[in-house]
Amino acid sequence: MAQGTTTRVSAAIRESRPAPARAGGELRSVLFSVGDCLFLLTVGVVAAACMRLVDSLGWNSVLAWIVGMGLAMLLQTTLAFAAAPLLGSIETMVPSMVVAMTCPMALDFLEMMGADLGWLWSVALGAGLGFSMFLFVEGYGVLCRQSLRRAGVYR
Repeated sequence: MAQGTTTRVSAAIRESRPAPARAGGELRSVLFSVGDCLFLLTVGVVAAACMRLVDSLGWNSVLAWIVGMGLAMLLQTTLAFAAAPLLGSIETMVPSMVVAMTCPMALDFLEMMGADLGWLWSVALGAGLGFSMFLFVEGYGVLCRQSLRRAGVYR
């Protein structure tokens, strides 16, 4: 009963806010999404560039894969710590870890199959994986909010 009351009170407070305050919240949401997208694009590009740099050294393939993926994860963690005050720690760390692991693995897999993408296509693949992760996270957020609305929880 108390939770339903809190929800109604929260909804009443939200509706009583002036239109400019609600518009400011929408602008903040859009800016957050743009920042999140740019961050994941950056992580994808950095991960691809790390893997290409290590591959260009001509080391044993297994050693290059391990070092390249480790370096990509180290740089991803550094970027996530830098972006966390603006975008949030969970919001930056979890999706960017997946991008930083998937991108070098995809490049390594393609290399094992005999496909050498070159620098431009490798970086494009990294950016594409970063953008794909952004779309996945945004879509998941929309589905979660719809599910909460159906359950009667308004946020």
